[in-house]
Order: sequence, then structure tokens, then C-alpha cells
Amino acid sequence: MIEELGYLTEADISVLAEDSIAFDTPFLGRFGLSVLLELRSDDCEKHILYDTNSESAPIFRNLKIMSKSLDKVSTIFLSHCHYDHTDGLAGILEALGRPISVVAHPEIFRPCFEINPDGIRQIGIVDPNITDLEQKGTIFTLSREPLNLMTGVMTSGEIERVTSFEVLEDLYTIVDGEVVQDHERDDSAVILSFEEGLVIITGCCHAGIVNTMIHARNITGVDKIHAIVGGLHFIDASEEKIEKSIEALKEVDWIFAGHCTGFDGMRRIANAYGDRFSRIHTGSMIHFPIQDPTTPVTTIPTNVRDLHRLYE
Repeated sequence: MIEELGYLTEADISVLAEDSIAFDTPFLGRFGLSVLLELRSDDCEKHILYDTNSESAPIFRNLKIMSKSLDKVSTIFLSHCHYDHTDGLAGILEALGRPISVVAHPEIFRPCFEINPDGIRQIGIVDPNITDLEQKGTIFTLSREPLNLMTGVMTSGEIERVTSFEVLEDLYTIVDGEVVQDHERDDSAVILSFEEGLVIITGCCHAGIVNTMIHARNITGVDKIHAIVGGLHFIDASEEKIEKSIEALKEVDWIFAGHCTGFDGMRRIANAYGDRFSRIHTGSMIHFPIQDPTTPVTTIPTNVRDLHRLYE
């Protein structure tokens, strides 16, 4: 447990790239996830880029539409190795053109692949490698343990798997020259602390949302989870996993999900929680503390949309 985590006073969470776009918005969607966290406490302000999507170009396109930039980003956090969360990293580093801290798990560069009837598909970080990225100015902090990033903000570190229903997927890696099941130990989250409770930012939540919630409570000493934001990986999940996860989420005030949560998973969460659930898209913005419970997720104003009708 990290003592004296403290509280954030405000956070702006902006979805820079996700699988989908909302109706009548000019954003560019792309499979994967990238989220800008603009965080403020009484004594500090910090901007963190959470994941880098499967391509950097949509991120920069959408930043322009949202009138935001990465100029103040001091840390990039990678939730896990899969390409839809990491392939945009090299392009972002080239565009920034300055040294920047990248926080991840020590196994982030391991081989990771599927074995399909038509062949082997690599889904981890293939190129560039860690040496190439360091030459671009990346300063890696690779840790299995939770890290305190600022007042009221910490990483989860390696998430302990304690439930029986959040099982490993059919993914593989290589250990000592042998093909073995990938335990996806690098799956991790960022945890924000508010007086209202914890806000957990997830990438794909391969460790399972229930395991992630249990872990967050254990390492912070805070029982109340105010919100979940990100992917929950209900796609292709067992009925038991979905049912028990949705039951556990009843304790959470707000659920903002997208990406690998899947249509059916989001439909079932919406049926269970009504207005406490919102779908996130590319361009979604969430402000904490939530000011208007009737519209917790916003996007660019209507009068701005027509300014970006043509792809530039």
C-alpha cells in the first residue's frame, strides 16, 4: 500500500483514439485506445498519455479537433504490450522530439502471439524495440510494483489474479525457447484518487475488472470505487465472467466503457445500470468531479463540428 496517496482536485479525461466515433462527430476512429489525462491536485499538475493506440496519426488529428496537444505530457503509460495500445508510440515520440518518461511493466517487450488455423499472429510490440525507442529519447521506468506518479495518482503495478472466473486467454509467449501460455502479467491500470473514491483507468483489463478492483482497494486502502473508465474485455468472455463482473460493478458509481468491452457487453452493462453507464468514443471527454450527472460524457460543441468536416 502506498501511504498518503492524497487526492486530486480535478481531472480531464479525453479519449484521443478509440475503435469508434459518436454520431455526427468529425473524429478519426482507429482500433485501440489512447487517452489524455490532465490531472490537478492542490500542489501539482501533470499530463499523462495513457496508451498510444494502434497508430499515432489519428491521435494527432483528433488532438487538433479537440484543441488539445501533447506539449505538457511528461509521462506515457502503457497498460500492456498489445499493438492496439502501443503501435502509436514511435510516431508520438518522433512528433514530440524530446525525452519523455514511459512507464510500463518489465515484460512489456516479450513476444506475444496468437496461434490461429491460418498461422501465427504477432500482437505484441514487434518494432521498434527497446533500444530503438531509447534512442528516440524514451526514458523507461519498468516496474512490477505500483508507482506514485503525483499526489492522488498511482499505477496499479502487476495485478494479482484471485478470481476463478477471470481466466487467461489463448495467447502465447516464449520462455527459455519454449512456447507457453502468456499470463499477461503486464496488464495494468492507472488509479486516480478523489474524495468521492477511486477512478480506475483501464486499457483492456485482461486481468479482469473484478481482479483490478480488488487490487486497487488493496494497494490504496480505499474501499470506494467511484468510476471505471476504459476497456473491460467482455468480448468473447464467458457468461460466468460477464455475470459476475456486472454484479461486482454495482458497487461503482459510474462506468464509462468502450473498446474491447464489446457491443453485447456494453448493452448488458447499460441494461443493468442505466444512466450510470456511458459508452466512450473517440472524442469523449469526462471531467472529474462530475458536474452534471445528466451529461457526464461530453464532446466538442456543435458549433465546432462543421469546422472539421473535411479530412485535412
